[in-house]
Amino acid sequence: MTSVILSEKNKTLFNIDGYKFRYHKTLKNDIQRWSCCKKTCKSYIKLNDKNEIIERANDHNHIKDSVEVFNRQQLSNNLKRKAVEELYDKPSKLIHGALSKDIPTLTTYDLTLIRNNIHHARSSTIPKLP
Repeated sequence: MTSVILSEKNKTLFNIDGYKFRYHKTLKNDIQRWSCCKKTCKSYIKLNDKNEIIERANDHNHIKDSVEVFNRQQLSNNLKRKAVEELYDKPSKLIHGALSKDIPTLTTYDLTLIRNNIHHARSSTIPKLP
């Protein structure tokens, strides 16, 4: 299972078999090296210009992220982007719109985290008073 997602800081991430990979560097012949998102993990993949996997080092030293965590992170990142773009929509309206997609793995604690993330994302766009 391979999917492309955006990180909290609008960077591209690849999700391959439950592990997230971040861009590391471009090698010769336009081959890109992507490293595992966990800093202590030595696993990496190499992609060509068509985003096809050429080489893979699958020696992860950690367990893969659960589906629940992955869904929460993806939903939270999407809602943070929408919250910054659409400043006049209520956070509850954004959350209810996202929940209409019926994501069964979310808990009430996840919704609290998402609500806090929306608040922090919006407050970062407002200038501080002197």
